[in-house]
Amino acid sequence: MLALTVGSPPIPQFLMVPTMMLYCVLVALLCLRIGRSAQFLVIACAVRLAMSALPHFSFSASPAGLSWNALVSVLVVGLGILQLRRSRAVPIVVGAIAPLLLVILLSATFNDDASGSTESLVKYAYFTVIALAAYDAFVADGAGKVLIRVLLTFLLPLLLQSYSLVLGIAKATESDGSASYIGGYNHEASFSIILLTALLAAVLNPDLRRLVKLAIAVVCIGGIAAANYRTAIITAAPITLGLLVSVLTSAVRPSQRPVATILGGLLVLACLPVLPIVAGDRFDAISTIASHPEILTKAPAEFSRDDQALLSGRLLLWSQYVTAWEESTPRQHMFGYGANAWEGRYRYYAHNTLISTLYELGLLGVAAMLFLWLWMFWLALTARTPARFVLIMAHLGFFLLNMATMPFWMIEGLLFYSLLCGFTVHASLMTRPAPRPVANLAAPHPV
Repeated sequence: MLALTVGSPPIPQFLMVPTMMLYCVLVALLCLRIGRSAQFLVIACAVRLAMSALPHFSFSASPAGLSWNALVSVLVVGLGILQLRRSRAVPIVVGAIAPLLLVILLSATFNDDASGSTESLVKYAYFTVIALAAYDAFVADGAGKVLIRVLLTFLLPLLLQSYSLVLGIAKATESDGSASYIGGYNHEASFSIILLTALLAAVLNPDLRRLVKLAIAVVCIGGIAAANYRTAIITAAPITLGLLVSVLTSAVRPSQRPVATILGGLLVLACLPVLPIVAGDRFDAISTIASHPEILTKAPAEFSRDDQALLSGRLLLWSQYVTAWEESTPRQHMFGYGANAWEGRYRYYAHNTLISTLYELGLLGVAAMLFLWLWMFWLALTARTPARFVLIMAHLGFFLLNMATMPFWMIEGLLFYSLLCGFTVHASLMTRPAPRPVANLAAPHPV
């Protein structure tokens, strides 16, 4: 019998306890015969996946006063900093995130509120550490060897989701109350991003065979469909397109690859009309907005009952946040209300990273966020690697994800993007010649 609840119903203890014990054994085995950076990356992924699977524990307060989630994130950042190497990736990653960190600090100063800013700084430090650790691991052990271990850590959420499917344990989605099978995780958004990260780890792995990648993609997309979070389904589309095109082009001779790429694109376009049939009325709102674009510029008070229901209420949320920013002071136009300032003022977060950033960090924050995305996208665009097209499509997919939800608000989303950026920087630097060491002019010449 289907057990549908508003909260996230837990998996029964008689299944959860042995599963977690076996998972600990799996993680220990995955850490054998790899370097410290790869071990750290595997453990960081596994710890986050396990913590997310126990929301009733991880969101409770620890003896340190922070939630267990926050405490573990701080520990991951601290331990990660201790084991990072000095590499060419450090100025690239830090240089991309530094403007955003600076704007957060300036916004906290002008708004005299450091509480929300501290949380944001920890999250972006988490992103930086994981991205650099991924780069170090790829250099030391190879991307294929590391990514297969990272991918295997995602057996936990897939197994827990299978429990919820078999036992009929579902959560009611916030949008329409339909069933969402997420294996005891807290929310369908974070769970779907977890499966997107598994998909990413598979498609980027240079050592996996094409059929294995396609099989993993089917499993992950099926899991996202069972989680019933349509934003993640849209995000998976570019990544899957990148995989399909790479499979088609790698199966033919180099001289025929441009034609294969075009044919692959046409094949994907031919499948697009099937999406509305599969999705039912899920995407009807998009056609409504296209025929009535004036809805996008309405003030919150002008929204009719039907307007409020469009895109699960996202249009109304966006209007509320943008209107509040427009009515703020000139200083707040530039620096916003402060990081996480929406908490306590709105019931829901903005479900759009750029709109939320505009409200919290102002125009400078939006510029800093776009700078980070464009920096990493440019590295993917210019990387001379067989995975370049997949990388480009993964970055486009992440951009789409940010337009309808806020992965930067979730550690799971930061894990996805840090893994993507770590691989992107590695692919970019692998094609660049290493800088020559500067000669020591003070050293005596050999006789």
